[in-house]
Amino acid sequence: MSHSLDLICLGELLVDFVPSRAGTPIARAKTISLAPGGAPANVAVAARRLGLRSGFVGKVGDDPFGRLLRDVLVRHGVDVTLLGRTRHSLTRLAFVTNDTDDRQRFVFYGNPGADVLLEARDLRADYFKGARAFHFGSISLIQNPSRAATLKALELAQRNGLMVSFDPNLRPPLWPSLRLAKQEILEAMKHCHILKLSDSEWDFLFAGRSFASGLERLWKQEIQFVAITRGREGALVACPRAVVHVKALPVKVVDTTGAGDGFMAGLICGLLQKQGSDLDELELQEIARLATLVGSLTCRRAGAIPAFPALQEVKRHFGQAEKIRLGSAVHFGNK
Repeated sequence: MSHSLDLICLGELLVDFVPSRAGTPIARAKTISLAPGGAPANVAVAARRLGLRSGFVGKVGDDPFGRLLRDVLVRHGVDVTLLGRTRHSLTRLAFVTNDTDDRQRFVFYGNPGADVLLEARDLRADYFKGARAFHFGSISLIQNPSRAATLKALELAQRNGLMVSFDPNLRPPLWPSLRLAKQEILEAMKHCHILKLSDSEWDFLFAGRSFASGLERLWKQEIQFVAITRGREGALVACPRAVVHVKALPVKVVDTTGAGDGFMAGLICGLLQKQGSDLDELELQEIARLATLVGSLTCRRAGAIPAFPALQEVKRHFGQAEKIRLGSAVHFGNK
């Protein structure tokens, strides 16, 4: 694959273990299914399935799980030039608990995992040249050397004029303290153009603040778009000129793992087709509907990567869903 990519994602690539029976608490699950995952890797695959040329930067263990994950990305057409392997740590594993508390939905094993061992020297400046967007999360910021690698990637993205998106994907069990998590996430937000949060993450970062007052604070930074995902209630998406609320597409929910990452990929896909941040309400609503649709469709299957919808499926639902328009304003992966 040419290194002239639409999207570069950096962060964790791991294995999710999901109860085979939808919604079953893991302590009562009789069988568990293996599903490749990791939020930034999920976004890379979901975006690729939407037609974007995506690459993933990270590190896995030189173990059976690491080899499996690399093969999965290759099979889905994601560039893995900067996906390394290490013998110094095992690939991280995550068990989906189906806990009702968003902050306790995962139990992690292999901490620190191999993903933490990504180093700044593993990056290549030429990989970012010609790319259009860079996406990252907060897990790679928890400790070094991956923290230094993430900051170096942000520097390269900014130097090359890439659109930068950030989804904190807060996982409290992985942080030494929630105070540090909040501090690092707020600092990272200063480097992004697109910010996506869940309802619970908004409350964590901006406790007591309304969406309107929080936006006033965010617009003073470099942030140009903010999205708040609300599960079955859909999402709020905002830019300086408009705020829209889009309802989720009604689907039979099997597993919500990866829904936010699908939403993120749809949001990036839509925004890459716009030059600049000066969108009107109709344009913003169209992009928000695309993102929400991708997130909704992801919930119909177990796991994240196995569940992301393909381009043709998204187009079909775009045409069927009430008031959703797929016109010349939104293209998929073509510069």
